[in-house]
Amino acid sequence: MSANRQTVFEAIDANYANLSKTHRRIADFFKKNYDQAVFMTAAKLADKLSTSESTVVRFATAIGFSGYPQMQQNLRESIKTILTTRQKIATQLEPETFEGSLHQSFNRDLNDVRSTLDHLDVSTIHEIASGIQQSKHVYLLGMRSSKILVDYLDFYLSFLHKNVVSFHHGVADHFDQIINLEPGDLVIVVSFPRYAAITLDLAKIIKAQGNPVYAITDSPEAPINEYADKSIFATYSIDSFIDSHVAPMTLINALITAVAYDNLAEADKKFQRLEEIWDRHHVYI
Repeated sequence: MSANRQTVFEAIDANYANLSKTHRRIADFFKKNYDQAVFMTAAKLADKLSTSESTVVRFATAIGFSGYPQMQQNLRESIKTILTTRQKIATQLEPETFEGSLHQSFNRDLNDVRSTLDHLDVSTIHEIASGIQQSKHVYLLGMRSSKILVDYLDFYLSFLHKNVVSFHHGVADHFDQIINLEPGDLVIVVSFPRYAAITLDLAKIIKAQGNPVYAITDSPEAPINEYADKSIFATYSIDSFIDSHVAPMTLINALITAVAYDNLAEADKKFQRLEEIWDRHHVYI
């Protein structure tokens, strides 16, 4: 198996016996301090281990990667499910100035949006939009911080489809609500790191019932894809202690636009009626 299909940890284990003494020291650091290494440049890692930057770069190629950037990206993907919020806060992120951290936050979100656009699967978005239009009910599922995206999708999709239902916390838990699914209903699952276990449990049951499952997630390697009939992806960076949903929300905007575009005349009529109601009841200033 090539390194780009392995995790960094698997690549280290597969090549450890053939590594030099210095490279083994780097490997040991990665395995024991991955929560720090994921945010460190090659130069900073070299300084940390009292070695040269070129030695760190050669380590990456020694375990099968094209270079340090590819290895670090692989590491970020590998630890998405295990890096805790506390670890993110405790890690010394670069840059270390207040102003620099603000610029880093904006640039991270801009890069995530650009990456999402660059890899946008237009045909799958159109297929999901068509499936939404043809379904009896559209159920929305997402937990933890992903629930924020579900609420946003629910708000706007409800203008375009008369039967949008979010799984919710209440007297009946999520497993009880699954029994309401009928043939012709579909479920959109929003799942971003750290992936909620209950989301996967519910998706597995829904899939077994025969209802279509559409996923909005961060990558083809995300666990929800095992149960999804179709998936669309938004880039998700982990170099912050907060979960940034700028790119996922942009992708959801695109999906909502696609649903409206598939039936522009009907969408226009609905919004015209809504504007009349909002004006009558002074909803907006």
